[in-house]
Amino acid sequence: MSHPILERHLERQNLRPLYLFFGEEDFLMERALRRLEQALTEKSGEAVHRVVQEAAEVSLEDFFAQARVATLWGSGQLLVLRRVDTYPAEALKAVTAYLDHPPPRNLVVLTAPGLKAREVQRHPVFGRVSKDEAALGFFRLREGDLLPWLSREARRLGKNLTPPAAQRLVEVVGDNLSELHQELQKLVLFAGSEATLTPQQVSQLASHSRSYNIFALTDSLGEAALPRRLAALDHLLDLGEPPARILTMLARQLRQLIRYKEAAPHSSPADLAKLLKVPPGVVNKVARQARNFSLPTLQAHLQLLHQADLSLKTSAANPRIWLEWAVTRLGPG
Repeated sequence: MSHPILERHLERQNLRPLYLFFGEEDFLMERALRRLEQALTEKSGEAVHRVVQEAAEVSLEDFFAQARVATLWGSGQLLVLRRVDTYPAEALKAVTAYLDHPPPRNLVVLTAPGLKAREVQRHPVFGRVSKDEAALGFFRLREGDLLPWLSREARRLGKNLTPPAAQRLVEVVGDNLSELHQELQKLVLFAGSEATLTPQQVSQLASHSRSYNIFALTDSLGEAALPRRLAALDHLLDLGEPPARILTMLARQLRQLIRYKEAAPHSSPADLAKLLKVPPGVVNKVARQARNFSLPTLQAHLQLLHQADLSLKTSAANPRIWLEWAVTRLGPG
């Protein structure tokens, strides 16, 4: 399933000449593009030619000039223009002109990750696309939708994912759909002929996952037990995780804790989830971790990571030394 509206258009063989894909969920957006590409290929019996361009690389006039050049044979083209929301309002008149006289055999998809549904409906140009049922929103799944989505994805891969296993997968990977799907594919291979995926299998596979071990390291912040922090760091480095990314994830976690400490006294759980950009269930996890720190300690830890980052970039020493130096100092306080 790509998008319900798109699937309906495909079923009725009533594709629009131009679609607007908006919203921040890149994984679902890319899946819809692949679905379109597959459908166009199946219709003609030949591989469709996908052309992808960025708004910063081409004007709208030049892009639509390319789109108007219909192929003489074959399956036509799927032309994708990313970040159309960055064009000025005057330039978007080219979209209306194209819609008035779209060429045959070519299909255009404009992406606009920065737009919201209300903005699309009220927009003088994109509102027309919306009225034609061609403006499709792709948004991050809420916490309550993640587990059913994972179960459906597992069924598509021929496995049954138990609810506890789905919950465990979210706990160790996070809510990024691309990373979740990647780990689910690994889990399916790991399970072999077994029809049901269990929490135990998730935990076993997670020990070899960079995504899991990044979270294991950030989760260990605030614990007095230094060996756990160092073990998580060593495992990440052994898996080949770049030192700069490790520092980035540690800094991100500290910033989350700082934002929580500053906002918690006067914010509801729902407001905190929105502020931190995490599922509501993760707020409780952040709260438990934040209790181990004072705000000055968190700010000092963040400054320490800046020092470690500078040392990584300017020192000839082994990066592991600077990372271990930083991690040993990120305890509670």
